[in-house]
Amino acid sequence: MIPKYGVAILLVLLAATPLRATTRATDYPGSISMLLGVESVRSDLALDAKQKSRLNVLRKELRSKSQVLTQKKSKVPLSRLTADQKLFSLIDTNNSCSLAVLTPEQSVRFHEIQNQALGFTMLVSPKVQKQLVFGVKQVISIEKIRLKGLDFVAETNLAFEEGKLSQDKRLQLLRDYRSEQADDFKAILTRAQREAFTTLCGQPLKR
Repeated sequence: MIPKYGVAILLVLLAATPLRATTRATDYPGSISMLLGVESVRSDLALDAKQKSRLNVLRKELRSKSQVLTQKKSKVPLSRLTADQKLFSLIDTNNSCSLAVLTPEQSVRFHEIQNQALGFTMLVSPKVQKQLVFGVKQVISIEKIRLKGLDFVAETNLAFEEGKLSQDKRLQLLRDYRSEQADDFKAILTRAQREAFTTLCGQPLKR
């Protein structure tokens, strides 16, 4: 099961964006600076005052810049796609800067925490797929589930933009879908791979 704060990290940008995707074929499906803003994560990593300050700045920058991008809505598919690509680029850059704040030791532990927080959603990560020694069929299956998710997110966000869904209903639908999707991802793993993924999550995060 994905921890509640893990779901929040996945959905936090959705509260203000018409993104076609909340998961991508990336090693960092969520926002690193936001996950590092969770107090229990900060405590586990023993972040110092300077690191916290820098991460606070990065988190605020991501929120403000993403709001600027997502406020410029367009009904033209190409324009919307360009906005999505710009937002993905913004998140990637912010993630890189956030990782750079951590020491090598903290970075290792962070990846374990990220696996815990995002659960089986992390199976979209090429790095995790390599660590679990995925077969070709498994990679294809994961991608099919991921792409199906993109369609669901796009349809849900469009319904929200057209006033057919409230914000609360939108987030609830996306949250429920993420839980179901995680189960689909998990079903693709062998027993040995599930055990290996548990190892990749490291020691449970204290809350």
